[in-house]
Amino acid sequence: MGAKIRTEFSVALPHRPGELARVLESLSKAGVNVLGFCGWGHDGSAQVLLVPDDDRKARKALADGSFAATEAPVVCVSGASGKGAGAKLTIRLAKASANIEHAYATTSGSGESTAVFRVPDAQAALALLT
Repeated sequence: MGAKIRTEFSVALPHRPGELARVLESLSKAGVNVLGFCGWGHDGSAQVLLVPDDDRKARKALADGSFAATEAPVVCVSGASGKGAGAKLTIRLAKASANIEHAYATTSGSGESTAVFRVPDAQAALALLT
């Protein structure tokens, strides 16, 4: 299992068909691999959280596409997925009283997975998860 601090970009969008596709296509055309993303819409606006493999390229692609984005550090943990993998990670954080602001994961149920944790102190969480 590998843990690393990465940058999560938060992109505000109108809540309408095709907006997520526009963001992901802009990143793809710039050669950015998105390691994980999640999004939601509510009352005409939407929010997308994404973690790229290359912050510099992602920052430029988002700016070139006129997307307003904010950035924050997150802890990404990659490793084998399977039953209980998420529980093991969150139990470690809970035992250290690390409050998770939000979390999401990419997994197929087997093979490699990536979990993303936004916490108040990314360095402390990284120490707990490595």
